[in-house]
Amino acid sequence: MSAVDEFSVAITKPYGAVKGNLEAYIEVQFELTDGRNVRPDGLIRTSRGKRSWTALIEVKTGNKELKPEQIEAYLDLAKEQGFDCVITISNQIARIPGEHPVEVDKRKLKKVALHHISWSRILTEAVLQKSHRGVADVDQAWILGELILYLEHPNAGAVDFCDMGEHWVGVRDGVKHGTLRHSDKKAVEVANKWEELVSFAALRLGRKIGTDVQEVLTAKEKKDLSVRIASIVETMVSRGVMSGKIRIPNTAGDIKLRAD
Repeated sequence: MSAVDEFSVAITKPYGAVKGNLEAYIEVQFELTDGRNVRPDGLIRTSRGKRSWTALIEVKTGNKELKPEQIEAYLDLAKEQGFDCVITISNQIARIPGEHPVEVDKRKLKKVALHHISWSRILTEAVLQKSHRGVADVDQAWILGELILYLEHPNAGAVDFCDMGEHWVGVRDGVKHGTLRHSDKKAVEVANKWEELVSFAALRLGRKIGTDVQEVLTAKEKKDLSVRIASIVETMVSRGVMSGKIRIPNTAGDIKLRAD
């Protein structure tokens, strides 16, 4: 990010960063006022004139998931140091823009913002910037290309969506035999995985065609995702169907996704 100007802007601007010089630091050691020692994976700061914006970064790769207690410690640190936000990066996919995949104490979010970026989103932004929006500096364009090659390698740990979770077979068979019930927690988990899949499909398609593809949700669903999940469970139980909708900019209509 500190080496490719356009890419750093694409990643940080949505979270309120000022457009300017970006500094990046790895594994900076801090001590909280209560004596806890914490070491975030990274710290980034952008500055322009007297204005600055600072974020702590926590990263997970492969199947490793973010831990609430770790995130909360970084939120405490950001509050004490006056940093603007904490950004997490992992293969967990936020089901709707702005939502974090991990539940944390909401009281810790009063002074500090918490954001999440999936590796799939980072790869998508890198491809969009290099291949479609453009990078002015030739050397910076080469560096971004190397990042793309790295993230696309199976050993990098930046995996795409790969399965519907451990309860998929049982829920699928329950639908087939008519035994699945609305109250089944496994059905809710599968509905959540389907919502992740729709979000991932939008990212993957956007990466391929070079535009920002978004899932289509109602205002009520955006405000409360449980409404969307309940709707998926309802159609799954009653009709054996899960559906979703994505929108491609500058096209005549929306594309509907469906699983039977």
